[in-house]
Amino acid sequence: MDTKSKHGGKRPGSGRKAGTPNKLTSTVKMMILGALDKKGGQKWLEAQMDEYPQAFMTLLGKIIPTQVVGDMSYRFVARMPPPEENTDEWLDRYAPKQTHPQHPTKQ
Repeated sequence: MDTKSKHGGKRPGSGRKAGTPNKLTSTVKMMILGALDKKGGQKWLEAQMDEYPQAFMTLLGKIIPTQVVGDMSYRFVARMPPPEENTDEWLDRYAPKQTHPQHPTKQ
């Protein structure tokens, strides 16, 4: 079936409407959720997280939204008190803590 009109472009009303979910995709999602439920649900996922943390983090990255939504008209300003005592003590208290070991730099 040709979806093109005589004058170019698609014919009005041809194909699925925008935003209509794919039936196959929703069916597969339901099958996956059913299998997860039969396997133990959250407890099974926790076991997978312990055994395969890298794969679990990949899965987590795929389901977390990649777009941050917020009110851009609201301005947040973080305020920290100025150093009252020794600057080194102040930095120890307020500076971000290192979470990963530093690699030696090549020179």
